Parts: sequence; structure tokens; C-alpha cells
Amino acid sequence: MQAEPRLAGDESGSLKRIHHEILRVLAQRASSYARPVTSSEIGRELNVAPSYVREQVLTLKGRRLVRVRRGPGGGYYIDRDRKGRGGP
Repeated sequence: MQAEPRLAGDESGSLKRIHHEILRVLAQRASSYARPVTSSEIGRELNVAPSYVREQVLTLKGRRLVRVRRGPGGGYYIDRDRKGRGGP
């Protein structure tokens, strides 16, 4: 069995396959604050429930790999500005 690819600059060794898949979807869709991806869209692509996506994103959010845009038109996007930011 092949090991999961590691992400540069983080502790991805303890990330699950679903976390890597969520990050892959966000990267493929060029997610950003202006273009977040909803849990429904991610779930549809990964064939999992949106509620499961939301649950798993908490880990990614805690590691500051993913950010959330709340409200209408909201969703998830890759945190490309994690360096040099002291706050959440």
C-alpha cells in the first residue's frame, strides 16, 4: 500500500485520506474567499454526505489549512495566507 502524499509545511502525517481528498477538491476548484466551495459540492464529488464534509473540515480548519466563508454564497477555501498571520 502506498503512503499518503505529505503536504509541505504541515503535520500531514496524521491527516486522514478524506482530509487529503477535501484539500484536493478545493485546490482543483481554485477555491478562494471570492470563490468558496460548499460542503454539498465537495460531498457530491467525493460521494459523501455534506455533514461528513463539515465534520472533517474542522480538522483542516484547526490546522489552518482551510478557512470558512460564512453566510449566503459561503463555503470553504484553502488558506493560502497562513504565513505571517498571528491570529485565527
